[in-house]
Amino acid sequence: MPTFELRPFTLPEAEWVAGWASTPAELREMAASDDFPLSADQVAAWTYEADFVFTLRREGDLVAYGEIVEDSVEGDVEIQHLLVASDMRSVGIGKALLSRLCAFLEATLPYPEVWLRVGRENVPAAACARAVGFEVEEKMCGPRYLWMKKSLISLVSLP
Repeated sequence: MPTFELRPFTLPEAEWVAGWASTPAELREMAASDDFPLSADQVAAWTYEADFVFTLRREGDLVAYGEIVEDSVEGDVEIQHLLVASDMRSVGIGKALLSRLCAFLEATLPYPEVWLRVGRENVPAAACARAVGFEVEEKMCGPRYLWMKKSLISLVSLP
């Protein structure tokens, strides 16, 4: 069983993360961005808009990146810009990252649920999100994206 570690993102890691999107379609699916090719400066700029930015390490190797953004206007929280190293896709890395980001939120921030936006064509990402408990919120969805949410209220903490 591989060992995973969620760590705070550091700017020198931006170069690695930027290299994970090899096509415009891939970048659009993973990060809802049309700014291909993705540069380290663009990744760094994302971090200034996020409240928490993490990387996931597998056996010490950098394999995934994700952000948490609190929306003070809407009073909710969203996970954004989930990227997985190209040679690590479809092996559970996305599930490991999402699970750890949700656990961080549940332990740290006072939100009853977390939101995630997935491209309609990104079937693997939607399946990954469903596997860790996200459900499609149909009334929020549009032609390009599915909005998904997950409860952060642990059943263990209920009376």
